[in-house]
Amino acid sequence: MTDQALLTAKIQTYLKALSPRAVETLVRGLERARQSGKGDEHLDLILAASAAILRGEDIKAPEPRDETPLPAMTRKGHLERLFFAPLDTFLINELLPSKQEGRVYRPHLTDVWQWLERDLLPQEISQARQDLASNKVGAEKAHQRVAMLRKTATDILADTMEKAAQSDRERRRLTMVLGGERALADLKDIAKLFQAEPWLTPFLKRMPDSITERRLKQDTDVLSLVETYAQQHPDYVPVLAAAVLDRADAPWSLGTFATRLAGTQKPREIRRSRFAPFVDMVISEAERLNVLARDQQKHNPDPVAFSEAVSSYANLMRGLEFDMDFTGCDEWRGRLSETRRDMSRIVTGELQSASGAVRRALAVPKVDREGHWHSDTHALDEAVRALRVLAMARGTAETLAVNEVSKRTRQTVEQTLEIITRSLLADLRKHKGPARDAHLSAVDAAILLSEVYFGVDYAGQIRRMRQAAAAGAASAA
Repeated sequence: MTDQALLTAKIQTYLKALSPRAVETLVRGLERARQSGKGDEHLDLILAASAAILRGEDIKAPEPRDETPLPAMTRKGHLERLFFAPLDTFLINELLPSKQEGRVYRPHLTDVWQWLERDLLPQEISQARQDLASNKVGAEKAHQRVAMLRKTATDILADTMEKAAQSDRERRRLTMVLGGERALADLKDIAKLFQAEPWLTPFLKRMPDSITERRLKQDTDVLSLVETYAQQHPDYVPVLAAAVLDRADAPWSLGTFATRLAGTQKPREIRRSRFAPFVDMVISEAERLNVLARDQQKHNPDPVAFSEAVSSYANLMRGLEFDMDFTGCDEWRGRLSETRRDMSRIVTGELQSASGAVRRALAVPKVDREGHWHSDTHALDEAVRALRVLAMARGTAETLAVNEVSKRTRQTVEQTLEIITRSLLADLRKHKGPARDAHLSAVDAAILLSEVYFGVDYAGQIRRMRQAAAAGAASAA
């Protein structure tokens, strides 16, 4: 394995151990570092790996090349990333049920860029590529050159959006070009964020990188900062809310933060205030986590990612509903109820399959005539995922609306796991050679699942029993 491939493998292993939100936070930090001209030689490799993790793709090391590497500024997509860098705080990877102002669906950037390059700024973008490809262009000049391109694009986008607002025909045309109403709504946000860059960048720099729950619920520094900018830029309150959410350690605290900004705890009055977007924003985060959990369940083989998304959703909902009473505000209650129903359906399906997943994971691999056998890693990953969700549901069953199914599943899974584990340990003495190795792999799977569900201490007991049984089998042979 080459040094580059080894490094890539290490990065992949590290990133897969993180939650999706942690990877997103890492991506934002790295992109901010690159935007400011900071970073190291491995920054782009880590960014590429992080993006692949978020998309659920495998990370591949770059193929070795014989020719001299191209200058850094000519890397594919580099101009596009620099161009959209001011949007980093506001990008999300999940398509929400409805558009939330201040949050831009990341995949739409590709469509917008292609449209800009094809129809609006072909010469300007081509010239920018040539400029950045020059060996004479350093990082500082590159950022200045891209800032000039973005300023030109901002003016053209403002004119384009004004025409679309005044002409239904132009709006329909633009909608078709971009690929739908949602993409057009995101384009409106992009244009608005670019226009705000002169004051928005200083605002983000003044914001703490990490906003604690105490800061949102009790302290006045972030509160005063948001109030000041909301007074100066009243049309950008959703943008301010998105920025606060992006850096909040406890996102549910935006509900309490909204009551402090609005000067009332009554949801109807908050809904009529200019700070209602802060509640809209935290509800959109519940919707995002709902979509994320669904996507992770369907497309991501990582057994940890799905349970992390469900856990983040449950924590947010529990905190938000503890802090706020949504009685009398049907719109907000309706959106939260919709996410709860969908998440309940998702988690219920996962729990109902948990017992079967455990049985499949603990099946002893079949040994062929040549003595070869293979562990079913996919079945083990499914069981780990199901048990993580089941263990988490102990404290969040009411929030996830899975009380009954959670109780039934716990009883069945605990019996299944204990009975099969004891049976595997008892039968270990009966096998030798490859059959014994295959049997040991099933025992090791039982230890892993026991640790996931029952904890380290219980798994330690099973591990000692395995060692004793294996030693006894070896002496008998």
